[in-house]
Amino acid sequence: MLTISTSENHFEDIQNIIDSIDRLDELVSLSKSAHNEDAFIFVENGKIHKPIDWYDSQPPYLFNEYNFTSEHLLAYIFFGLNNPQKALELLDENSALYHELSTAAKIQFAYEITEKEFYKIPSIHNQCIVKHYGNATSNHNSEELKQLYFKAITNEKEIEVKAFTTKHFSNFLIDLQLFVEAEKILAEAYNDQLSEEAKNTLSIQLALAQMHQLSIPFNTKRLEEIFKRFEEGIQFYERKQLHIQAGLLLIEASEIANYQEKFSTSKDLINKAIVYFKEEEITEFLGEASLRKAMLLYTWSKNGQPQYYKPAINAFQNALKVFKRELHPAKFAEIHHYMALIYSEIPVSPEEKPMWTAFCASSFKEALSYFNKESFPYDYAMIAHNYATALINFPEAKLHNNLDKAQQLFKDALTIRTTSLYPFERASTLINQIELYWLLHNETTTDENKKITEMLNKLNEIKTLTTDENILDKVRFHEQKIESLKTLL
Repeated sequence: MLTISTSENHFEDIQNIIDSIDRLDELVSLSKSAHNEDAFIFVENGKIHKPIDWYDSQPPYLFNEYNFTSEHLLAYIFFGLNNPQKALELLDENSALYHELSTAAKIQFAYEITEKEFYKIPSIHNQCIVKHYGNATSNHNSEELKQLYFKAITNEKEIEVKAFTTKHFSNFLIDLQLFVEAEKILAEAYNDQLSEEAKNTLSIQLALAQMHQLSIPFNTKRLEEIFKRFEEGIQFYERKQLHIQAGLLLIEASEIANYQEKFSTSKDLINKAIVYFKEEEITEFLGEASLRKAMLLYTWSKNGQPQYYKPAINAFQNALKVFKRELHPAKFAEIHHYMALIYSEIPVSPEEKPMWTAFCASSFKEALSYFNKESFPYDYAMIAHNYATALINFPEAKLHNNLDKAQQLFKDALTIRTTSLYPFERASTLINQIELYWLLHNETTTDENKKITEMLNKLNEIKTLTTDENILDKVRFHEQKIESLKTLL
């Protein structure tokens, strides 16, 4: 339902305009208040004003004030109802409102915005938005767009507009992974005179910029600060019944709670997000929340809580109901990779092991069918490494040799995980390959000695690739084991 906020003297005229269109009153409501925060547009003193959209319901394009006329009002209404074609039909093609609604619609639907159209835009904020989110033929590079955003913020006198521009500038900087810069401009934009919507938005953006800067070991005080900002943002959205926005923030808050090792809180937050997305029937967000829940449960299961393995599988399977192979092949493959890892790690009885290894192999194959060696070499190497490692612990197969298959996958991974590009990843693959070497059968003593030489060469190479103590401890273990074997030989 679209809300129009107006004063008493315009109420009847607006109602008559709405009633002139069949059944439009079912989609539009009138509020006898010139200051209804949730209104799509305000009509007061003969003017139509579209307020700043802090909730990302439409493109972040700022509109000028226009005279209150039937055509202007209906154009705004149809634009708000996602029918820009009908909105534009009501206006003169040379009018300013036609140009503004047309540009905003082109941003929303990714239609091309020509250079000629771009240079007709007087607002620097709107120029930034076209370059940032639109399909403009004269796109600036990142540095040019940064300078344009700086110019918009510097020239703007109205603090609310300045804060709105800063919000989207911070989105741009976060996308570029310039988190410190984003945090700086957000802190500078904060002003006690801002509306509650603006303060809430800047606070959330600041928390997101800070969250991206987190590293292990986590700063406890910083985690508390970020969580508090998210918590306040969730409460703000819930008061306004904005459950989609609240759900998205619940996902982020759940991750912070996980970093704080507040596992029960983390689970409650992600479950609440899932409830909101189910109620609002937002399928993709529901899939993202299910995927995030699955990742949390998988993390907990790997850290001494194996009871979460099966709930993690259920959560991943729920995510697959959304991220189907035909529509979301990358997500589909990514989920199968994680499921394959669970199937390889979950503690099960010897009787159940063949069933779980079949699930494991199937999911690894699904992952590799998308993340192939040619198009996604880094991902392919990671999945091939993990598949090979899992194969080491598979029961003996009747139709093929799992160890031979593991050896080939390790070799494939090592062709990508080179010394110069991925030294740590190469060390990890080499140390797991050595685990495999202990299981490979040798026909003769000569073969055995050759294998020992290969293992020692690989162990020596690992020592040049990493300083990670966990890997180096394994190197020392294998060296001692080889010395014992050499003595026996």
